[in-house]
Amino acid sequence: MTTPERRRFSARLAEFDAIATFIETACGEMKDEERLRIVLIVEELFANSVNHGYCGDSDQPVWLTLSAGEEDCHVVYEDCAPEYDPFAVVDTSSTEADVDTRRVGGLGLVLLVELSTSRSYQRRGTHNVVELRIPHRK
Repeated sequence: MTTPERRRFSARLAEFDAIATFIETACGEMKDEERLRIVLIVEELFANSVNHGYCGDSDQPVWLTLSAGEEDCHVVYEDCAPEYDPFAVVDTSSTEADVDTRRVGGLGLVLLVELSTSRSYQRRGTHNVVELRIPHRK
């Protein structure tokens, strides 16, 4: 397993390019499709932090820690937004409905669940902390 790499970013949607570059660098040993899955997952978490947690672009922090191992990548995502457990509200039934009757929103969280082998949420002091294990595809 590589040494965990942690970075702080501002909660501004324009900052996501820097986050994607960090993922590309920190997970450089992984296959392209594996890195792209991590980018997609982190983009969902980040957009939720900015749009819902912080109610728009702000200088508030988000932190991303990545550890790429032989079996998976350990992703730790943190923000200081109001307490919110994203896994408490995952509704997989929305993926079964047809497009016309499906409720809007929530599919990103289903994606997080489906692309990870383990996931957890904790409130640590003033931080929301989401941990995910994203497996390598063989």
